Amino acid sequence: MKKRLLALAAGIAVLATSACGGHAGTTPPVNGNPPTFSQPDTFDWGRAQLQGANLVGAANAGHMQAMVVMNTAGAQGLINYAKGVSDPHSALYRHYLTPQEIGARFGASTGEYQKVADYFVSRGLHVAGWPQHLAMTVAGSQSAMEEAFGTKFGVYEKDGRQFLAPTATPRFASALPVSAVENLVSLRRMHTYIMLPPRANNGSALGYSPQQVRNAFDYSGAYSKGYDGTGITVGIIGTGPINVDRASWCGDKDLAALTALYKSVNAANVCEVNVTPSAVAAGLSISGIPTAPPASPNPLGTPAPNPSTSPTSMFPYSGDFQTPPPVTDTCSDPLPACNPEDSEAQLDTQQIATLAPGATVNFYLAYNASDCYVFFPNTCASPAPSPLPTGFTNYGQPQIGIVEADAEIQQAIADNNADVVSLSYGGGEPQNEGSLFNANGVGFGPEEFAALASEGIAVFVSSGDSGSAECLDGQGGYLPEQCVSYPSGDVSVTSVGGVNAPVDEFGQALGNMTAWGTLTSLGQDGSGGGVSQTFAAPSWQQQAIGAAMRTQPDVSMLADPRTGVTVFVNAAFSDSQLGPIGGTSVAAPQMAAMWALVLQACKATPACATATGTHPYRLGNAAPYVYAIYAPTKVSYNSFTPHLPYVQTFYDVLYGSNAMVNPAPKATPVPGEKAMEGYDQVTGVGVPMAGHLIQAVTGAVTP
Repeated sequence: MKKRLLALAAGIAVLATSACGGHAGTTPPVNGNPPTFSQPDTFDWGRAQLQGANLVGAANAGHMQAMVVMNTAGAQGLINYAKGVSDPHSALYRHYLTPQEIGARFGASTGEYQKVADYFVSRGLHVAGWPQHLAMTVAGSQSAMEEAFGTKFGVYEKDGRQFLAPTATPRFASALPVSAVENLVSLRRMHTYIMLPPRANNGSALGYSPQQVRNAFDYSGAYSKGYDGTGITVGIIGTGPINVDRASWCGDKDLAALTALYKSVNAANVCEVNVTPSAVAAGLSISGIPTAPPASPNPLGTPAPNPSTSPTSMFPYSGDFQTPPPVTDTCSDPLPACNPEDSEAQLDTQQIATLAPGATVNFYLAYNASDCYVFFPNTCASPAPSPLPTGFTNYGQPQIGIVEADAEIQQAIADNNADVVSLSYGGGEPQNEGSLFNANGVGFGPEEFAALASEGIAVFVSSGDSGSAECLDGQGGYLPEQCVSYPSGDVSVTSVGGVNAPVDEFGQALGNMTAWGTLTSLGQDGSGGGVSQTFAAPSWQQQAIGAAMRTQPDVSMLADPRTGVTVFVNAAFSDSQLGPIGGTSVAAPQMAAMWALVLQACKATPACATATGTHPYRLGNAAPYVYAIYAPTKVSYNSFTPHLPYVQTFYDVLYGSNAMVNPAPKATPVPGEKAMEGYDQVTGVGVPMAGHLIQAVTGAVTP
């Protein structure tokens, strides 16, 4: 099997139980099959994910949480608005919204939002919300969750993984304006897109240095004209922890080790934005809920929180609601003694900080110490049952990062500080249908990314590492069928694929760039790409390449793990690691860093910085500009004419394929696409060169 670095909490490791102080996995099987859910659904709770699952036994979770999605009439309207702000033919073009305006136009009303919050608070649960009023998180004990949702929870098994899910159709005691609830079924389809190389063949065991990448993709040319990301904020949706100073929540220690190794490399300061006020707080801290008294009497009949001891609001918000007393932590704080760095977080921060050294880099991290799950292997020191489950070294890994990414995205929307967002994870599109979106491409996932686009924020997402077959089989391989990744295929984001770029020690080309697609004795890897079965092609892609359905990727950057890039992991610990990492998780942050340089140039160019609001330099989704440069005669933008032609802006990749062949004994071929002249479903329109992309988009003169 190919070697793949995975986040401990990515949800694709083997999940044995969900409990602090109990082991649900030892409960005798109930009947080997899930119960029949005969009641009609009043909201989408993930029923489709239980198809093919078996009920193992009753759950015994010490703490649970879920994301409650509001039922609003504005879901499709928000998606349409996001399309309009990126379309120069629309009256909405570059008329960006604030999170409060999103809430007022497309979110739940204050009364509806309060009603839903009051319902959960009255049942003893914590509630956290955001001003865009698209969703809220609820958290607390299993018994309180069962009362609130009118069901018991059991442990299910599917594809070799165990997870929690309701044993009966969830119901509210009274009618609530809720369209969906995420995480009632805890089966996770999302995973990171990072790869360990089968070998390092670039003459070094470290992978490409920041200097090599800077020179190979013309970041250096942009720097020479003063464009290094200064004045631009890049947000990272965190998959796992980074090691920063606990007083300032800035100063990443792994990044410092990397720049110490490459002494001539400067880097941006990375700061952690805790979606909870403290990254190691017990239970669900009040993410974004201010300390002002509630708008209505507290349903629990207890005093409002003491402002001197309560968390500080992370953004202004009116119409606040009360939360119950804090949940007692039943798991020990695993940081920093147990440091579950997942390498993805380090890869993302180090690529962006070294390639956009003048930018502000905010790493969004959601973390719950009381959400205790067991993953294998797990070496964290925390209370363990006796005897331990077979094959498990310890007990009680908190949920962090990727499994709580929705809360991180909602916080990024609420902050409205990041001009660019990088996201390096995903899952098979059909495996996420029925959870994040429906068959019409509408749902919480598209809403979230439409909200970011409506604020003018550009989002770059990895296209995947399994070529044309991005649906995983749950056993470390992929399903033998063509499948694209989500959210890479969302219409409000820019999908980033991968290439191999052979360069010398100075970053000078040694040969042609080729599409990343590698067949080795360990299996096959490659740049994710293909055609969506759910999402229609947005106008800018339909016009440029004639696509009827959303096709990915849009662009490509470095990804081949045979070279990889240098990443420092666990620098402050005895098990520190330094070496190459590849995958499209390299490509997405590289593209995000490049777009930060573009936005800095736009900010300095009056003819470009013309958007409404407090961020006139934002350009929204980057993909429409990419296709306008690629096919200017087809994508006719009245207010945007590329300032440099395609052939001078992009490297057109001509060779390589993302067809896949499972390793023996499966040996199942999955047809893919070949790189070719112009657009292809392996590398998109090609590889941008930073200095030239700046000039093409903004008109600023660069080398």
